[in-house]
Amino acid sequence: MKLALCLAALTAFALPVSAEDLKSLYTQIDLKKCRQTAKPDQQVFEGAWTCKGIAGYDVFLTAADAREMVSFGKSEKDNCAATKTFGGFNSAGKTIEWRMKNGQPVAAILRWTVSVDPEDSTKTATWLVVSKLENGTSCPMHYVAGSAPKANEAARKAADAAEAFDCAKAKPGFEPADKPPNVSLEACSAQAQ
Repeated sequence: MKLALCLAALTAFALPVSAEDLKSLYTQIDLKKCRQTAKPDQQVFEGAWTCKGIAGYDVFLTAADAREMVSFGKSEKDNCAATKTFGGFNSAGKTIEWRMKNGQPVAAILRWTVSVDPEDSTKTATWLVVSKLENGTSCPMHYVAGSAPKANEAARKAADAAEAFDCAKAKPGFEPADKPPNVSLEACSAQAQ
């Protein structure tokens, strides 16, 4: 019996890994290592930066009025994610999880901290934002509450379905289903109008 279990375990490890398998790579957002593309003004604009990403995808971060916007791609221009942010005061996390297929990024996952009480900005929650990456641009495709059970796994599962998501026409999903994020859930084409 022990021999059979050992053989079964060895066989499981010997199975070939499909080229279709998705893997994660991680990078950090460190504004000290990024190129500042716009300086703060005297009002609410806090600045804009371009940071090195992976495989031709840069990371663009813009901050204004205690809110941040992050997008991924070759340019911020015509990048749907560059215009999306949460309604409450917020800040993007520093670690990006890139979901990779055949050596190319297909999605990015970034954790955000968001104020949930307009009267007390210290009351916060976290959200994982899954962005589809395609043709040198990005769009938010799914939001997972950081308090959701197995939130990281849920975000990866959504990211791994990125190829089927249509940025122009599809509305981003969210979970749990009874807890929508305080963000515009319009498709990119509706937002452009």
